[in-house]
Amino acid sequence: MTASSRPDRRRRVERGIYQQPNGRYAVCVMVDSQPRFRTLSAATIGEARRQREMLQSIAHVGELPVSPQLTFAEVAARWLADFEAKVAAAERRDRTFDLYRSQLRRHLLPRFGGRRLTLITADDVVAVMHELQANGLSPWTIKRILGALSCVFTFALRRGYIATHPFHRLERDERPHPLRSDQRVLTQTELARLFTACPRRYRPLLVTGAYTGMRLSEVLGLSWEDVDFAAGVIHVRHQLARGRRGIPPHRIPPKTRASIREIPLLPQLAAVLQRHKRGSRFTAGDDYVFATRHGTPFLHHNVSKRVLRRAATGAGLDRPGRRVRFHDLRHTFASHLIIDIRLDVAQVSRMLGHARTSITLDTYTHLFEEARHGTDVRTELAKSDFANVLARAVGAAPARRRASPFDPRRHPKAPAQRHREAPPLRPAQPLGTALLLDQDLTNRFRQQTGQRM
Repeated sequence: MTASSRPDRRRRVERGIYQQPNGRYAVCVMVDSQPRFRTLSAATIGEARRQREMLQSIAHVGELPVSPQLTFAEVAARWLADFEAKVAAAERRDRTFDLYRSQLRRHLLPRFGGRRLTLITADDVVAVMHELQANGLSPWTIKRILGALSCVFTFALRRGYIATHPFHRLERDERPHPLRSDQRVLTQTELARLFTACPRRYRPLLVTGAYTGMRLSEVLGLSWEDVDFAAGVIHVRHQLARGRRGIPPHRIPPKTRASIREIPLLPQLAAVLQRHKRGSRFTAGDDYVFATRHGTPFLHHNVSKRVLRRAATGAGLDRPGRRVRFHDLRHTFASHLIIDIRLDVAQVSRMLGHARTSITLDTYTHLFEEARHGTDVRTELAKSDFANVLARAVGAAPARRRASPFDPRRHPKAPAQRHREAPPLRPAQPLGTALLLDQDLTNRFRQQTGQRM
């Protein structure tokens, strides 16, 4: 049998395009004067021509994939292994790794696992997004799933497994844009009902969350040495990591440097925590403030589902489609700082542990506007000529307009007075005074709560 008649030999269809014995098309492209064959997914000769042209264009710029046969499942496994190594080096969080792994296993591998990575297109990404929407998943859940998918492609692009990132070809309206959920700020009456409905053993935990604005993981990671009763300060130095793969929950550093902070300890909250400490068997400096009967920390899931959920249900605070979350206690504390005490955005950001003040402003813009501008805008608008037009139209008495200090009608001519020498100019304010702004604001906060610095 001659070489040309062997049944396993590909058949040339036209220049650069071949058909294999199994009916699939293969193309040949030149890379550095060397032929490189690639098997295609094209079903027709027209599709094969288009894919060959695309491969030629990629080869000309030196971005032809080095591993075109890799499947999505293989690359995703490599990415997870790389991510797990970063977790072991304390560069990434256990919780993030668990979320990514769950999203891959439940949503992405069943859809893309056996497909070659180089053949997954932007249209495939849009199709899976529509499928997830049809399954009733929330926009935020879909955004997180696609975030994991994008991370796999970024990993593959960095290592040369693919030449282009399909997410880079998405139009703006093809990307998920979930709306920010409404913030739940509990009123004083609702807070009282929540605390009353909470079992006495767990009440100090909810009270601490509501009157410090700490995140749940920060509250659970709190130790007695972090609570300084003498200075009236709570030091946020750790957060509690969830247990995984036989590793129990343990303290880890906060997520960002800004999360390491000091929070004023209200005298009322100090009294609650001191009473809680007297009733606990675990009062050493490194013991957890909120510990089980065995001295281990409370778990995130148990606090969210068994403690807060039952208390909110018993207090009748849950609304249709909107349950009370532990993070709502943080929003409630922030609203107190902004509306009642009128701290500025920099001080609120530092007390909440935000990495940037822009996060605080984006999250609580409406509260800052309500606290600082609402009353002033209404008052000034009512005194304007614009508002007086309405008053005259409906026959109401126009509001008195505040006279300008430069209005001559406000200052009648007076007899000439002896010229008084202007006082000397005050020296410029030293730079250190401006740097004490945050400290002054903290003092104001302490004065409001009766706590001395």
